[in-house]
Amino acid sequence: MTSLDRFDLKILHALQQDARLTLGALSEAVNLSPSQCSRRIARLEQEGVIEGYSLRLNPAALGLAVTAFIFISVDKRRMHTPREAVAALLARDEVTECHTVTGNHDFILKVVVESLGALSRFLAEAVSPMEGLHDIATQVAMESLKTNGPLKVEAG
Repeated sequence: MTSLDRFDLKILHALQQDARLTLGALSEAVNLSPSQCSRRIARLEQEGVIEGYSLRLNPAALGLAVTAFIFISVDKRRMHTPREAVAALLARDEVTECHTVTGNHDFILKVVVESLGALSRFLAEAVSPMEGLHDIATQVAMESLKTNGPLKVEAG
């Protein structure tokens, strides 16, 4: 694990709030010079603490009205590795997240689509035909109260 001091933590906190901060604004927020901030950001990127920068889009503004969570269990006796089962799904644009999980299922997928009909087609065409499935369960989100929240970063 990378050693982070309070300035690193302040930088990470500020960038999670607004990754588009200029070096000048960031330096004011964390009480460091722009050159010090730049060096620290470069180090945090090089060490893999900062994995990248992304753009958050509003799904509803793009006509993507349905968020669903698909729980998948695989029959481990019928495949070399359980990850093979979901490999094809990971390439699908509808799948925004995939996690291995504990409990009754092996994987949970977060899927964002236009409609319940689109979700039904995705399940029928992409998920159900998968080899080695043991169980599929789907839950549709009624409302998203918090998404893409920042990671807990405390600058003591």
